[in-house]
Amino acid sequence: MNSVIKNLLIDRVGTNGYGIGFAEGKTIFVPFTMIGDRVDVELTHIKSDIAFGHVSHYCSRAEGYRIPDCEAFGNLSRCGGCDWLMTDYTTQLRNKDTIIRGIFEPLTDSDKILPTIAAPAQYHYRNKAFMPVSVTDNDLCYGIYERFSHKVVSHQDCKIQNAVFDPISRKILDICRNAGIKAYNEITDKGTLRHIGVRVSAMDSSILVILVTKAARLPFSNLLVKELTEAFPNIVGIVQNIQRMPGNVIIGDEDKVLWGLPYLVDSIGTTMYRIHYRSFFQINHGITELLYAYLRKQLKPNAGVIDAYCGIGTIGLYLGDVAGSVLGIEEVPEAIADAEYNAELNQIHNCSFICGKVDQVLQDQTLISGIDSIILDPPRKGIEASTIDFISAAGIPQVVYVSCNPMTLARDLKLFLQAGYELDELQPFDMFPQTWHVETVAVLHKK
Repeated sequence: MNSVIKNLLIDRVGTNGYGIGFAEGKTIFVPFTMIGDRVDVELTHIKSDIAFGHVSHYCSRAEGYRIPDCEAFGNLSRCGGCDWLMTDYTTQLRNKDTIIRGIFEPLTDSDKILPTIAAPAQYHYRNKAFMPVSVTDNDLCYGIYERFSHKVVSHQDCKIQNAVFDPISRKILDICRNAGIKAYNEITDKGTLRHIGVRVSAMDSSILVILVTKAARLPFSNLLVKELTEAFPNIVGIVQNIQRMPGNVIIGDEDKVLWGLPYLVDSIGTTMYRIHYRSFFQINHGITELLYAYLRKQLKPNAGVIDAYCGIGTIGLYLGDVAGSVLGIEEVPEAIADAEYNAELNQIHNCSFICGKVDQVLQDQTLISGIDSIILDPPRKGIEASTIDFISAAGIPQVVYVSCNPMTLARDLKLFLQAGYELDELQPFDMFPQTWHVETVAVLHKK
């Protein structure tokens, strides 16, 4: 096969966000392309029936193309954060519809797959980020990892992170330069500053700052606190996390609060949440409010609900005023403690929480007798097959499955269908504009 394909027509989009074309009997995957593009492609990996490559020349651009307003976007050696900055938002939503339909139409009637709900904000929507720190041209820098590598792309104007993240990070690096602080090098395991983390509340714009360091000693911490809090009065806490282990795992086991609080408070609707910097919380506030309102509509009044993989109680507490009772299940003890705190914070008294693995807790049929609905919001890997067996054996009438990974959702949905459930509808939400990723909710009932 030729190493360069000329004038390749991109006529599909794949589940990794890559454009897809066909040439010489092979399926060609090409990043940073759109349906309708014609491109010259330099192939980088060739297999028996597929190949991967990158664009060497755009012959013509598709309708919906826009010039990406980001210096770090656009080829495989640059920032790995966005996939579709060159695509207008209507086309992005259409692409996500195409991806979801391609995954789920083999499992269900097409009319049960609803159009993707648009995000209220398509830029600067991320409320949390951890940015690696490195050295470029003998100077400290922060940014985002290159695609498929751990080389840091110096990048100070991210289009999807909250707009306050970059000025805070620049200020931290200025302070570090003046204090002689070195960036951590994961190859040599030397240096001090590894990552800068920022989390912001949509409720009151309060900010939590996290510095991940190699060692506990941070001699400039008093100066850092003074200058950061003076420059950014919305900061409510500055935390040092110590990650002593070599390599690229971001968070270590040790924390030191340098100033203020290790958490902030945010809200979904009228429900408030204390969120520790380690806690999971949906990163796009605007679309999360739409998603949770959708979940509320799926419940019958006074339903008995299980909130599985409940984290800090986000979904279950939001539904507490319409549910008869909520049982949250979560295996992380710190998250359970936050969930119980959040129940008290909101004066919600019909929610209780159990610390344990979901598939193990569900084995206790006495806990789940009389349950009307179970809401599943697992990590990307999805749920255990045994969990589906327990849900089916208990005869829980309704399953609402929230997923950030359509591939594992499709795998699990197939098992639910085999276990006697029927899909009512599949509703995608655009939690991650400018990327191919999509949040999807499947609503099922027991036949």
